[in-house]
Amino acid sequence: MSPTLKQPQRGQTPLRGVEGWAWLAVVDGRPADADGAANLRTLAGEPAGVLAAWLRHAKPVRHARRADARIVDPGGASARISLVLPPDGFRLPFDDLAVQQARRDLLQMEPFDAVTTLLTDDSHFQGSLLVARGADAGRLGDDPFGRLFAPRVLHVGAGVLGRVPWPVGPVIERHGSAQPWPADRFA
Repeated sequence: MSPTLKQPQRGQTPLRGVEGWAWLAVVDGRPADADGAANLRTLAGEPAGVLAAWLRHAKPVRHARRADARIVDPGGASARISLVLPPDGFRLPFDDLAVQQARRDLLQMEPFDAVTTLLTDDSHFQGSLLVARGADAGRLGDDPFGRLFAPRVLHVGAGVLGRVPWPVGPVIERHGSAQPWPADRFA
């Protein structure tokens, strides 16, 4: 299901440039201005924050990362996720061979419910998010991006993540440095 953008207020322009990406962040509490948010728990059941998503131009919190907006679904069911984030201050070029190989490996796997890379600028890999439900949740331990940085496998409640068609392959070149992979069109 495609994300629904909030209607612009009188005098504002629609968020047309946002249609390809969203902001994601793990925060301490549920933000009132988020377009989707759900509690996170570790596999042991311990609270792990809130996964929040915003469909807007302005970066909502300092540590937010850009993601494919198609994964945001305020009506989405609960899921298990593999969240891969590099250490603070570490900058890995998106075109690094390890990142490209992780993408290739992921495309060879059976599809998950959704995947996106996470960006803070136009040329650096700043993480990934892999979404699974049902029996596929057990496969998250094989997340190829988890070979780059330690993944956190978490349970996310309903209200933030949906299902997205799996990216086509074997194309691996970037569709434009401003778009998180898997952008499905040249922009």
